[in-house]
Amino acid sequence: MKKQLPYFLIAFLVPVLAVLWWWGLFSSAKVEIAERGGYRYAYLDAQGVYSKLGKKRNEVFYELKQQNIEAGAEITLMLTDPRTTPHAELKAQTGFIIDAGATPKAPLKVASVPMREVAVSEIRAHPLFAYGKAYSGLLDYSKQHQTTLHLPTLEIFDDSKLIVEMPIQADASSGVTP
Repeated sequence: MKKQLPYFLIAFLVPVLAVLWWWGLFSSAKVEIAERGGYRYAYLDAQGVYSKLGKKRNEVFYELKQQNIEAGAEITLMLTDPRTTPHAELKAQTGFIIDAGATPKAPLKVASVPMREVAVSEIRAHPLFAYGKAYSGLLDYSKQHQTTLHLPTLEIFDDSKLIVEMPIQADASSGVTP
């Protein structure tokens, strides 16, 4: 048994750890205050468990393709807190960033986010790890500043990088305009 341990480590454990490292398991989210915005996006409203937002986002992507509009980064405006809201009542807007000149047609909706000051949590990792780590960073930031997580948060996922923007003040408007 002792002779097989090094082979086990080399053949199984090392490759698994390498994949987990590659996916960002050992990464941490970086949180900073920044001025962000200037986004225009096409979206659909979503209600229910946040883990199913991908299906709604695929509908947006399909509609954009049908209308010959190029889809940019994935974007989601999280309107309710999954820690305090029943799963069936969770609400979000999900879709893709689009060019300023694009004019999507129904059933797609369009909104924009102006430049505003936000707490930004950023991480490069696989989605399995990225969302939890990004929000954990914002929760840590909130505790350090004796406040709470402020909604709505804006998530942008592009090229394995997740950016979550949180309004700095609870009474701050999301700035989103339909």
